[in-house]
Amino acid sequence: MSQNHVKNFSANQFFNLISKSTDDYVFMWDIENNIFKISETIFDDFDLSREVKYNVIGYWPTIMEPNDVGVWLRDMDTLLTGKLKNHNMEYRLIDKNGDIIWVSCRGQVNFDKDDNPKLMVGRISNIGKNNKFDNVTGIKSRQEFGSEMNHIFKENDCKQGVFVFLDVDNFKSFNERYGHTFGDKILFAIVEKITSQLADNCQLYRLDGDEFAFFYPNTTREEILTVFNKIQLLLARNIKVDNKQLFCSISCGACFYPEDGDNFADLSKHADSAIEIAKFNGKNQITFFSQQVHSHKLKNIEYKEALHRCVNNGFDEFELYYQPQIDTVSKHVVGAEALLRWHSKDFGEVSPVEFIPLLEENNLIVEVGKWVYDQAIKQCVAWQKVQKDFLMSINVSYIQLKEPNLIEYLKSSIESNKLNPKTCILELTENCWIPDLNLINEGFKDLQNAGYDIAIDDFGTGYSSLNYLKKLPVNVIKIDRSFVQGITANSYEYTFLEYIIKLAHIINLKVCVEGVESWNEFNVVEASHPDYIQGFLFGKPVNQAEFEKSFLS
Repeated sequence: MSQNHVKNFSANQFFNLISKSTDDYVFMWDIENNIFKISETIFDDFDLSREVKYNVIGYWPTIMEPNDVGVWLRDMDTLLTGKLKNHNMEYRLIDKNGDIIWVSCRGQVNFDKDDNPKLMVGRISNIGKNNKFDNVTGIKSRQEFGSEMNHIFKENDCKQGVFVFLDVDNFKSFNERYGHTFGDKILFAIVEKITSQLADNCQLYRLDGDEFAFFYPNTTREEILTVFNKIQLLLARNIKVDNKQLFCSISCGACFYPEDGDNFADLSKHADSAIEIAKFNGKNQITFFSQQVHSHKLKNIEYKEALHRCVNNGFDEFELYYQPQIDTVSKHVVGAEALLRWHSKDFGEVSPVEFIPLLEENNLIVEVGKWVYDQAIKQCVAWQKVQKDFLMSINVSYIQLKEPNLIEYLKSSIESNKLNPKTCILELTENCWIPDLNLINEGFKDLQNAGYDIAIDDFGTGYSSLNYLKKLPVNVIKIDRSFVQGITANSYEYTFLEYIIKLAHIINLKVCVEGVESWNEFNVVEASHPDYIQGFLFGKPVNQAEFEKSFLS
């Protein structure tokens, strides 16, 4: 065996041993003869052609994220002209699963006596493994966000700016309906839309799950509002994944550096407070931090603790109130809507607008919802002894609908109390059925077939439309107060009301108009011929004793 052959064999063996001793991809590029050798494991992880051995410039970009190819090629061109002594880049590769992998590529160049590049030896590291980058979306991670923000604040690189947290609304419903792989594709699409609206000096980071953040230097409140509004429009209209057109919305919390904090920890805490209030107030909006916002968050924390105590103490601070529902023609009470009230020992009377979202957020709504249902059913049975076929409307939340045993629980409660299911109306608000129509259909068609009635509450607001009624097992629609307030015979509200009621009756749906508070409103609403009317004109929500005294005596 010749000395050269032994030398070549030893070099190959040495290269293979090094490749096996590290998780990095080790490479050696004979630039002079254009021969490229790299660790065998890369061919297991990426769809890289083995022809890369003879043409690395041509084949390496085939596994790169397209947006990074141009920068890489420019670096290679500079290296080949002898102007670079080493190669040091971070860029993105796409593996066999389609995941984005951030890598660090470093190589040392050897030159001949004429300063022409002859050989480069180096390694490629998966820096995503160190939590530097997010493999799903390709953007930097929470760890990098904190590190880079701390550097900016420490070095005083920026005099002022806006610290922003973003959270995709109801993202869990996408994962539940389509699966996590599809959910990852949605996140990638969302990141592209958000990034397109950020300035060149502003990076987007993924904090966790469906939470993102960015720091916008040297900007104003008005500019952030403009950016957020543009993001809202893009997400509402342009998210399309696997030929599915999706509606997405985003909640946002923002605070100012250095007014609201001069370090990463304080700014994170304040932006988190702001985004929590944005979601609490209905989502799909931006909230800027203030001491009032912070106080609101602290109050919510206290409320949550008090609600847990109330549930653990047998719902001792809860009571059901009942608002009468009136037959439009006879003007007699035909039923009531059961409404939960919280008489807190610590906070007094707390509005349902404040505590219901907290029950849902903590999943307490499942236990509380069962308690409400049981109390309302028992009360309905008692009142039917006074007034036959008395109707009881009971609200159900989306969180409750996801419980696998809910349907059986509802049925067993009805049966044990010997109540005609047709006199029990389950009311769903829009946030119940928008996230997942399939979930509603699967569970409530079964209930409807068993004789129960289903009502859609607050119809005419948000994204509700008659189109959804074709897909939902509905018996009653309840028109929101916003279409009654200030109504006149020639107004748009009246035209809308009359139109909806006529169409509903054609497809055998009953209509209840909510929020009627004056005789003027009643006279106009009555002319559109709804089936039921509910509002302060006929009675505010009251407790059991007061309801019996006022409406059943």
